[in-house]
Amino acid sequence: MYHGVLVALTPSILPAAPASLAEAEAYFLARRAGPPDAAAAGEAAMRWALGDALPAWPALLHAAQAIGAAVERHGAGFPPGAEPAYHDRHHQAEAGLAMGWLCGAARAAGLLSAEQAGIGVLAMAGHDLLHDGTETGPPGRLEAQSAAATAAIAAASGVVPATAALVHDLILSTEFTRPLGPELLPHLAREADLMGSLCPVLGWRLSEALAAERRAAGHPAPDHVASFAGRLGFLHILPTATPIGVGFGLEAAGRAQIAAFGRAAQRLGLIDTAPDAAAAALDRLPRDQARALYDAALAQSEGGA
Repeated sequence: MYHGVLVALTPSILPAAPASLAEAEAYFLARRAGPPDAAAAGEAAMRWALGDALPAWPALLHAAQAIGAAVERHGAGFPPGAEPAYHDRHHQAEAGLAMGWLCGAARAAGLLSAEQAGIGVLAMAGHDLLHDGTETGPPGRLEAQSAAATAAIAAASGVVPATAALVHDLILSTEFTRPLGPELLPHLAREADLMGSLCPVLGWRLSEALAAERRAAGHPAPDHVASFAGRLGFLHILPTATPIGVGFGLEAAGRAQIAAFGRAAQRLGLIDTAPDAAAAALDRLPRDQARALYDAALAQSEGGA
């Protein structure tokens, strides 16, 4: 027992962690067919991140379970159909899982300590805790409330104050306009936060979910994020991949998806085959036709043809 909650420190039966974006997307899509279960995701992420170092860090595992449970309670507390369409329990579970995979790989490569890997998982498991689906207020407002709530849960779970403070600060760094320094963890956190959106199939679903969320919140231009122009804009602002992200295929996936716009332009017979011209042309087509054309171009890009 740990603080009145059972924390199983014996090895858990987990599949091998995804080692590429394609494997991660398959895992996410299969998981989305069921309940989000953010508490189970937090536990699994911590186990993947710490591996055989887990028994030395019981408070980190306890905190991951408790933070995931808080995410689950918050999401379940919305009236039916009112939970934010993008910043929901599935996104938060996926961000935590992605951070577990990335931090586990970084720990295995000697780039992070076990404690740093655990800090990363706790931060991403709770990085959108209490998100209400709005984007109003000063930059960093949502991150600040998530950071405070997550750090408090970590501290109540037995995480020492200095470590809980690092969890707090790492969540603050997920605010997208905030510049990052040379430390690896904040860069991995950005990659984990954006991993689902970078996926070639799930990413479109998430773009549409974000558009729906913005529409519900009264955003003045909610649908742009789900357009081809919006998708291309997202791909262009992706941060430079970390060595771990490069190994995971994040950088290559971004390049392939941008290249697919040029190939789509060729398929459309456009004289201007620049990606932005292709995006504009695709946005003028019926959605299903445009997606089929782009997906075929992406398959060609990924195949190197």
